[in-house]
Amino acid sequence: MANSRNSKERPRSPLKEAVKERAKGLREWKRFVFPASLVLLVIVLGLTTALLTNPAATGPSLPLADEDVGKVAEADIRAPISFTVPDMESTERKRREAEGAVRSVYDFEEQLGQEHVGRLKEAFAEMAKVIEEHEAVHGQPRKTGDPDKPDAKKKSRKTPGAKKSPATREADLVSLHETLEARLNASKDHFIRTLQVVVGEEDFKRLKENRFSASTLEAVSSLVEKVMQQMIVPSRELLAAERGRGITVRFMKDSMPYREREVVSFEKILDLEEALERVESTAALELTDVSPLLRTTQIRLAKNLVASNLSFNRVETERRKQEAAEDIQPLEIRIKKGAKIIRDGDLIERKHVLIFQEMKKLTEVTNALEMALGTILLVILMLVIVTRFSARNIRAFRTNPKDLLLLGLLLFVFLVTTKIWFWIFGAVYERFKVFPLESYYYAIPFAAGAMLVRFVLNSEMSLAFAAVGSLLVGMLMENSIGYALYCLVSSLVAAWAVASAKQRSSLLKAGAVIGVCNMALALGMSLFGGVFWSFETLFNVIFAFSGGILSAMIVTATAPVIEVVFGYTTDIKLLELANLNHPLLKDLIVQAPGSYHHSIIVGSLVEAAAESINCNPLLARVMAYYHDIGKVKSPTYFSENLRDTSNPHDKLKASLSATIIKKHVKDGAELARASKLGEPIVDAILQHHGTSLIKFFYQKAKDQEDPEDTVKEEEFRYPGPKPATREVALVLLADSVEAAAKSIQDPSPARLQGLVQNIINRIFVDGQLDDCEITLKDLHQIARAFNRVLSGIYHHRPDYPEPATKESTERPAKTTDPKMAAAKKEADKKKEEEKKREEDLKRLGM
Repeated sequence: MANSRNSKERPRSPLKEAVKERAKGLREWKRFVFPASLVLLVIVLGLTTALLTNPAATGPSLPLADEDVGKVAEADIRAPISFTVPDMESTERKRREAEGAVRSVYDFEEQLGQEHVGRLKEAFAEMAKVIEEHEAVHGQPRKTGDPDKPDAKKKSRKTPGAKKSPATREADLVSLHETLEARLNASKDHFIRTLQVVVGEEDFKRLKENRFSASTLEAVSSLVEKVMQQMIVPSRELLAAERGRGITVRFMKDSMPYREREVVSFEKILDLEEALERVESTAALELTDVSPLLRTTQIRLAKNLVASNLSFNRVETERRKQEAAEDIQPLEIRIKKGAKIIRDGDLIERKHVLIFQEMKKLTEVTNALEMALGTILLVILMLVIVTRFSARNIRAFRTNPKDLLLLGLLLFVFLVTTKIWFWIFGAVYERFKVFPLESYYYAIPFAAGAMLVRFVLNSEMSLAFAAVGSLLVGMLMENSIGYALYCLVSSLVAAWAVASAKQRSSLLKAGAVIGVCNMALALGMSLFGGVFWSFETLFNVIFAFSGGILSAMIVTATAPVIEVVFGYTTDIKLLELANLNHPLLKDLIVQAPGSYHHSIIVGSLVEAAAESINCNPLLARVMAYYHDIGKVKSPTYFSENLRDTSNPHDKLKASLSATIIKKHVKDGAELARASKLGEPIVDAILQHHGTSLIKFFYQKAKDQEDPEDTVKEEEFRYPGPKPATREVALVLLADSVEAAAKSIQDPSPARLQGLVQNIINRIFVDGQLDDCEITLKDLHQIARAFNRVLSGIYHHRPDYPEPATKESTERPAKTTDPKMAAAKKEADKKKEEEKKREEDLKRLGM
């Protein structure tokens, strides 16, 4: 009545009304979107199954057009008759291979070096002839200081003109020399045409000074002949494309080949740059007695004469390739009846299109649409019926949209990946053909889906998943009941094996258990087929075991992704959070040690209670550890953290104190979200007080109430929501019980039992447990578990009349003090009363 009266007196805030309207709109949107998403997912699953089981429903059964070349085949296609088709593509490929096998032809001009030396000798001979003719007419003019004729000046005095004066004789010599120089210069162009190389002015000058001597001719000829004995190409890069297969070298003589040789190694073949370097290195060894300037001229002249003598013969190479291609006879494809033309997942080639065009009329499918519609209808009916049945008859089957959406997505991925595994193993079989194709199918990780569902959700959800998934696998495997049974049993074993996995390494152990079960299933299917033992059975067993290990590996890799994307908290993550070295718990023990100790005791209480009512003990314990982490922001405002300091609430109004107390719930949720503890832990923090009343401050406010003001009860209640799961309800109950147990002066078992019963009754009557599936039977089991743990914590300790020290080794004598005797009598009487009270509680069902 007070609440209704206050609501009439004070209108609601417009901001609060806007927030509530927005929250209502969001709930309406989710209420529409999630069912629509689930309906769409069911339809997609039906369409996917129809496509995977009957690919012909989406188009023509045979690829008949040229545009289909390069696409992926959607089904296995066999030949209905025996026939032959010209294999133009294979023929063309064989011809290209034959052309590619032909080595490139290179012509080696073996006599090219000798030809260059011949031109060199001819040019030198012509220049020597000019010099001889000049000397025959005018004598032998020598220039003073001629390096080849140091005594030229001495001999010139014996010429007929010796009687002339020295000046006259010197003038005559200069005139003769200039005349010879002029004749040699006039013959330069003819000299260059004969050599067919360019000779620089400086080099020609030195040759004139050397009078084109025989020693220079011999030196240059030797350099050219030694280098051009090797094969020389213009650039080594021209041979880069020929590495690995080599070249064919034809040895040419008079422009005609007289023999040929295959050259694979190109180490002895020089390029032009290497040949010129070879000229310099040879000259450095052989021309040591020649002046440096003349040696430079000889080297430069030899380099000009060195040229490539190994050249690519394109015409001959193309002729040989054409001959090799013409030697390949046209090929034909001979196909027998029943032969598999193309496998599911293979690339369609031109030859396939030609074959399919031949057998078009025999392979057409006329009822593809009917088959697709039937598959879609069957899948939708199966999904809807299994979901409805599980929701109504399996208590722990979750029907919230997020869980159903995850279940549908995993089923979709399971279907698609199963088909992908078919393609992968089919390709491996076609490539190697070592093991039978059916053996590979046992290695498909059928159990991974149910194993992942059990690891993330629960056993009931994995059971429904296994039932639906195994039927769909049977449809994918050409309606094989054997593979459907194999998938079902393997999935159930996987769900059972992963239930006790508390570490990520435990998943591999579960995979080994699945593998052993798969081996037994494979052996049983072989025996059912009438085969006791064979190599195929051995391969089936081996691949079946690998299927279990592969399932565990897939779950290990994908479980963390699902935890992050969907916000699930698995037992393995809970174990990580249960580590007391977590940063949040370390902050709690430093900032609020009393709250930390309280959380540890609450964890022990809820773990024992969860085991008694078949909840998740690990989840409940972790919720208890973190339910009060919000108190680290204002620890001194909570009584368990007060020591000898004054109570800060004594200086505050009751309403402000209640606000501070309620704030630890919001602060704890923010810390939990920031640390990514998971939605279950965040929900536990928000719900562990429900909408319960902060009675102390409410009563304090009423005691301090002004006659003109009215205390509103909702201001002293936690914002909620109420506990939605049994684990959170345990935290709420244990939180209140543990806090109250500390206030008992004499925590005897009987008093603790009465306290527990009163608190549970009060919380139940207050309606805090209305939103969670907890029964009266569960409450009795919870009370017994709480009593057992509290009795262990607050157990009876004997009174010591004297201090137990190391010095007092003698047994104390019996006292005769009447006061002590009276105290002992009073204690015995109290024990009798407690014993009687315990008997009364037992009669009440405690």
